[in-house]
Amino acid sequence: MARFTHSTRRRFALRGIGAFLAARAAASCAQDARFFRIATGPVGSSTFALGTLIAEAISGPPGAPPCALGGPCGVPGLVALAQSSPGSLANLELLAGGRVESALVLTFQAQSAYLGVFDDLMPMLRGRLRALAALLPAAVHLLVRADLAIDDLSGLIGRRLGLEETGAGTLALARLLFDARGVDLDRVALAFLPRTSAVESMAGGALDALLLVGPWPVPSVEELTANGNVRLLPLAGDWTERLVRRHPWLLRQKIPAETYLAQPAIDTVAVPLLWIVLDELEEELAHALNVALWRRENLERLRASLRQGAGLGPEQALFGLTVPLHSGAERWYREQGLIRDP
Repeated sequence: MARFTHSTRRRFALRGIGAFLAARAAASCAQDARFFRIATGPVGSSTFALGTLIAEAISGPPGAPPCALGGPCGVPGLVALAQSSPGSLANLELLAGGRVESALVLTFQAQSAYLGVFDDLMPMLRGRLRALAALLPAAVHLLVRADLAIDDLSGLIGRRLGLEETGAGTLALARLLFDARGVDLDRVALAFLPRTSAVESMAGGALDALLLVGPWPVPSVEELTANGNVRLLPLAGDWTERLVRRHPWLLRQKIPAETYLAQPAIDTVAVPLLWIVLDELEEELAHALNVALWRRENLERLRASLRQGAGLGPEQALFGLTVPLHSGAERWYREQGLIRDP
C-alpha cells in the first residue's frame, strides 16, 4: 500500500488545492452546488490526508458524470473540502462557530465537548455533537532524541517535551499518559508549537522529545526518523493495560516494523478519530454521507491509499463512539444490519 512519503504529502496538499479550485469552478457554473467542509489537521499530517480522501469520496459536483461512467461516487450536488487546522480542539471551535459542517476529532475530545467540559469556550456544543462514523485510530507517537538514554516516560523529567499548539488537544492526552505511568507532567518542560515548528525544533535538537498523534505513517515522523537522529519510544507495560481498561475508547496498537525507516515494531496506544457533525444536520444528508463514504468504489480507494486502510470500513465505524450517532447515520447502519435492537 502507499506510504505517506514526502511526495505523498505534497500530493495530498495539491489534492486539497485541487478540490478548492474544483469547488470554485462548480460554484460558478451551477447554482445548486452545496459545499461541505471537513476540519482535519495540519497540512501534511495523516489526518489532513484522511480528510482529503473523505472529501473526494463524498463529493458529487453538479455536472459531473455519474459514478457508473467513471465519475465521482459521492453525494449528488455536494462539493466537499478538506480544511486544515491545528487539530481536534481547533476543529471543535470551527464546528461551534459554523465555519465548517463537520470535523475529524479525537474521540475523548468529542466526548468532553458533548458533556460540557469546554462550556467556557464552546457552550453550544454541549449535547449537540453527533457522530457519522469512527474512522482510523490515531496512534500516539512519542519521539525522543536517539542520543538520549530514555526508555520510559520517567526519563522525560526535566527534559524538553514538544506538544502541538493547544488547538491540537495533545496536552489532555499527555496528562492521561503521564498520570497513568505515575509521572508528574509538571516536572517536564513543555513547549507548545505549531507542527512545522515542532518538527523543526525536534530535528535541530531544541527539543528532547515530541508527542504527535495520527494514523500511521505520520509524514512528520517519517521525516524525523529518516536520518537516525530521532527514534520512537514504546508505550508498553502494565500501566498501558490499566489505562486501556480504564478508558474503553483507547486501544493498544503496534506500529509495524519499518513503518518508519529503521524503526522496529513499536507498542503504543491509539485514539479513534470520529467524523462528527452537529445535531442540526439534515437526516437525509447524514444518511447520504454514509452511503457515499462506504460505497464499494470509494472504500476500495480509501483502503488502497492508506497504510491502515485494511482496518477502515463500516464494521469498525461504531467502535470508540463517545457521542451519539446522528439519526441519519444510525439509520444507515441499521439498514446494513450493523445495529440491532436488543
